[in-house]
Amino acid sequence: MQRAPLTRASAILLLLTFVAACGGGGSDPAPQGPTGLQYAVDPGFYRVGTAITPNLPAVQGSAPTMWMVSPALPLGLSLDGTTGVISGTPTAEAGTATYTVTASNSQGQTTDDLSITVGAALPAAIEMLVQGFDAEVVLEPGLPAPAKIAKFVQTPVDGRILYLEVDTGNVRVFVPGTGPGTGLLPTPFASLSVLQGGHMGLLGLALAPDFQSSGHVYVLACVPGVAMDMTQDRIQVVRYTDAANVGTNATVVIDNLPVAPPGGINNGGEILFDSLGMLLVSLGDIQDPNNAQAPSMTSLAGKVLRFDVSGGVASIPGDNPFSSDPEWCRGLRNTFGLAVHPTTGGLFGIDNGPAADDELNFLQPAKNFAWGGTPPAGQLGFKIRNYQTVIVPTALCWHDGTGWGAEYANDLFMASYDDHTIRRFEMSGGAFTDIDSETEFCRFELSGSSNHPLDACVAADGSLYVSTFTGIYRITKIP
Repeated sequence: MQRAPLTRASAILLLLTFVAACGGGGSDPAPQGPTGLQYAVDPGFYRVGTAITPNLPAVQGSAPTMWMVSPALPLGLSLDGTTGVISGTPTAEAGTATYTVTASNSQGQTTDDLSITVGAALPAAIEMLVQGFDAEVVLEPGLPAPAKIAKFVQTPVDGRILYLEVDTGNVRVFVPGTGPGTGLLPTPFASLSVLQGGHMGLLGLALAPDFQSSGHVYVLACVPGVAMDMTQDRIQVVRYTDAANVGTNATVVIDNLPVAPPGGINNGGEILFDSLGMLLVSLGDIQDPNNAQAPSMTSLAGKVLRFDVSGGVASIPGDNPFSSDPEWCRGLRNTFGLAVHPTTGGLFGIDNGPAADDELNFLQPAKNFAWGGTPPAGQLGFKIRNYQTVIVPTALCWHDGTGWGAEYANDLFMASYDDHTIRRFEMSGGAFTDIDSETEFCRFELSGSSNHPLDACVAADGSLYVSTFTGIYRITKIP
């Protein structure tokens, strides 16, 4: 029998019948609930009394309509039942625990397990510390002003801290612990007669590279002249030998360094040993910018000096940039802090401008940093960072990553007086002079003049110690 011809209408009807039989036709997929819940911060370490940054969830699939958490979050924290955001201010310490957040709607649910710890409040002097770190009081408050601190490593009493009282002329020893012979020792390590006033008193402190065997401690001091000895006010470097927490055999190894007139400022005030064991001394311009450009035979002010003190009396190292001259570099107004990179040996320093131009500098030999005049061609020093607003940088120290992780190796920390902060610089380049980032690491609560950071140093275990006028604090990384 002959088939009837297939019309257009018949073809369409046949196609629709085939698609329907095969289950096609564009039917909607089965409803899907929320999936893949994940919070921005996990684990979270929070502090009593400090509001947390709201912890935001991310979820896939359809939007949740209900949020729940079990067990209940630590006191002061809450979960928004509509958005899933965790926020608040913890009010009590809580050990590390796991909290399960459930996001759901009528089609299903998804969960995320969060690890949350609530630690003790920061010391009252510290307003902010980046997440992942803790801080504790070493000494606080009511002490005569501690200015510079140094860590006594690998000594019979491990962990001793030696610090200076700016105006009293006392060098003090603090021994960590709770048993006999610990705490702040009542007898000063040493006592010096010092000049009083701004930028006067005890300024610098350093341990000899061979301290473990020699016990030598060096102090930079502004000392008064004595009429009967026909001596003038001046700056000295005095060496002591540690004997059971008492400085003995006081020896003036460098004398007659220039000091500002009574009531004056800009005495600088840092001493530090470089990677070759030479002693570096920073001196301010003692209130005369011309000093910073003057030849060393005219004035040593406004310069970084370099001495060999291994023989007990300072001499000029043969590898100094100028023969028979202690000058390392010049053109500085008032350098409070120096730091030597732990692997390259490069010297870094901070300088204070009068109303602007605070600086972070790479202090290469024979360079001129332009305070007080224009350097000759080819002599201008490398200024890594220049601040157009006054921050008053006071201290520098390098971290090698010990105890904190590789991400902190070759990081430079800088204390600044006016904005009461510790800044973290992530550095790179062959000499580690390139700033990859600059962030606020710690901020002190500004209470009068007490909480301005003055010095910072890194201990052998990686802890960062910071001093203010009335306290010393230890910052550690939370495991």
